[in-house]
Amino acid sequence: MSRFDHKESPPLTCVHVVKCAEIECTAICRIIAALAKHAGSFGYEISVLFLGGGPLLEMMRSAGVQASIVPWTGERGDFAGAWRVWSRLRQRRVQIVHFHSGGLLARVISRLAGASAVVSHVHHLPPHEEKMGATSSSLRFRGADAVIACSQAVADRLYHCRAEVIYAGIECVPEPVPLRLSPGPFNLGVLSRLEPRKNIGAVIEATARLAQSGIDIQTEIAGDGDVEDVVSLRELVARLGMNDRVRFLGWQTDVRGLLVTWDLLAIPSMEEGLPISALEAMASARPVVASRVGGLCELIVDGVTGCLLPPGDTEALFRCIAKLTGDRQRLAQMGIAAWHRAQNEFSAQVMAQRTAALYDRLLGRKAARGPAEPAG
Repeated sequence: MSRFDHKESPPLTCVHVVKCAEIECTAICRIIAALAKHAGSFGYEISVLFLGGGPLLEMMRSAGVQASIVPWTGERGDFAGAWRVWSRLRQRRVQIVHFHSGGLLARVISRLAGASAVVSHVHHLPPHEEKMGATSSSLRFRGADAVIACSQAVADRLYHCRAEVIYAGIECVPEPVPLRLSPGPFNLGVLSRLEPRKNIGAVIEATARLAQSGIDIQTEIAGDGDVEDVVSLRELVARLGMNDRVRFLGWQTDVRGLLVTWDLLAIPSMEEGLPISALEAMASARPVVASRVGGLCELIVDGVTGCLLPPGDTEALFRCIAKLTGDRQRLAQMGIAAWHRAQNEFSAQVMAQRTAALYDRLLGRKAARGPAEPAG
């Protein structure tokens, strides 16, 4: 694969716009950080513009990504915020603005600031569209030169819009950390925002049934959410008498370090675009048991790198985990297979190459490199 020659011309500026630096945008920021690490090889300099504050600002900076906060509500009446965003983009002499949030007004401001190309990135469908089965109109993306969908499942729902699928990429550990084959507590993990559509209660209920069946299980739930949702989950744990079996860890920064302490990651969501937590687990050689929804079906090979179950079926979740706890050799094989799949088909390098190829097309720019191999 040929690389961009920095001696020929300076890198082009691409600003990624994220609605805020709060932890709800952690997955998006991980994707951007992985992209930024490799984008220089393809002639692009990646930076981030947050439209609201939060702890992710320092996370991005510590990852070596230039990041700043320019407060803007995104509403038409917030003229001061709109001017601040326009001014910052103008100052950066940006060639591409890559939106992970923001509507038509934000895209117009990018044009006025001198951007040559505008990209909209769809990580999931709005809740009302997901639940009601409504279609997305092309009007939603007016002013965008290209639309990226996080998965084919999401792209298929964007009717009247030619979305290009670019999967999130992940950095794999150089060598997979094998699962424990010796007897001991089975460590089940959840890595997710704690909200109703994630269906975390199903994991808690399955944990209770597994414990009642005599299985030595410990479940850790990493993530945060609205106070009401977190309190509701804690009350469920107490009601089922699982306080000694289920731990709430809150928001975690060392995701990789946490994953290698688990035997299995559970994602019982009712709706998903393409959860980065599944890729993080695969890259850490950990299998995933998940609902058969959205992009999860594109990541997980059922029975090979993990298990796919009917959404909302707590009984199936219980039976699947119970079976895997009794066959740790198979679980370890799944983990290694997941690691190979993440490394070969969902790497950060492939994501960066595909994204750069899209940028090149939008700018009419030629780069000496071959096409990326399609993800499986």
